[in-house]
Amino acid sequence: MRKFVIPRKNDQNTGRPRNKWSLRKKLLIFISAALIIYAIGAYLVTNIYLPTQEEIPPKVRETNTYPVIYETEQEMRDAVRGRFAKLDDQMTASIVVPGLMTTRTTKGSFHGVVYCTSMTPQGMAISEDYIFISAYCHTHMHNSVIYMLDRRTGEFIKEIPLRSRAHVGGLAYDPVNRNLWVSGGSAGAAKAIAYSIDSLENYSLSREKKSIKSKYSYTLATITRNSYMSYSDGHLIIGYFTPQGPSTLQKFRITEDGGLASQLIVEDDEIYESVMADVTAATSNQIQSALETDGFVLLSKSYGPFDSQLQLYDNRAFLSSFEERNADRIYLFPQKMEQICACDDKLYCLFESAAYAYRSQPLLRLDRIMVFNLGDILPEREEIIELDF
Repeated sequence: MRKFVIPRKNDQNTGRPRNKWSLRKKLLIFISAALIIYAIGAYLVTNIYLPTQEEIPPKVRETNTYPVIYETEQEMRDAVRGRFAKLDDQMTASIVVPGLMTTRTTKGSFHGVVYCTSMTPQGMAISEDYIFISAYCHTHMHNSVIYMLDRRTGEFIKEIPLRSRAHVGGLAYDPVNRNLWVSGGSAGAAKAIAYSIDSLENYSLSREKKSIKSKYSYTLATITRNSYMSYSDGHLIIGYFTPQGPSTLQKFRITEDGGLASQLIVEDDEIYESVMADVTAATSNQIQSALETDGFVLLSKSYGPFDSQLQLYDNRAFLSSFEERNADRIYLFPQKMEQICACDDKLYCLFESAAYAYRSQPLLRLDRIMVFNLGDILPEREEIIELDF
């Protein structure tokens, strides 16, 4: 059968006009895609990569005490309410985290004051008179610090530089011996370092112009890294953060003189001091801090841009596993929650999301400690059920 073909426009000739239009269209698509990829790449480099590698010049020559994201607590509440309405309802107060814009500190073992614009808050502890917050330099150029705040007013008192650039992921206050313990060391050489409250009170960076000296420093033999730390009934609870796979938390006994219980080990005709855990328990991955209170264990979990978790475990039976699948309750919190503390029936939650390294990311960023009534978090014993905010 003979076929008839209806000629299309421009087909009567060579077809070049049609091919020319097709080439032009492809070129426009290619240019548009390249511009989009360039814009995305520029955004990622400018707002995500560079803030973790470089610091901006300091705008002030002192540790800032003002909030860097929200001018008022109400502005922060409005931002939280958009995704975590129940948290906003239950929050009773907030405390501004100092030093997020600029922090006075030291560099290495050199004398003199320098200024860091990438301090990232990690640990928190509360004594009878003070709130302590630890922070590390995200670019690893400057020494880590401890911020001392007035517990009753939340006002900034001073910054206290440490003698290392460690991550300082946890703080623990021993009320019996009045020592503040700080997470230290690196992978394979976990350390617990203590400072007396008297030395912290008497320290002045303006006068000393060098980092504070520690009271105790112990290397921990039974754990790979001291990622987080808290105090509980004469013990330090110390845990190891892992981005993937299971991990562990351990208890180390504090002696009557305020140090850690240790043993003398003889190996290859050498004698050295070893600090070993009394208790070990399993945890899931991405744990940032642990808190034991009123027969419960609370773990904070966070990693990357995802929602944080507050995991609650009934510990009356002294569990040997605090893995996520065994949690009695799991509460969702904003991203990048770090250490949690309990004091006077209050729960304090610290976040790192307002640090310079993360401040440009289009996510909920918190420049304040969130405070809750602990009774709103801990369930009645007979009502332990899984609850999702």
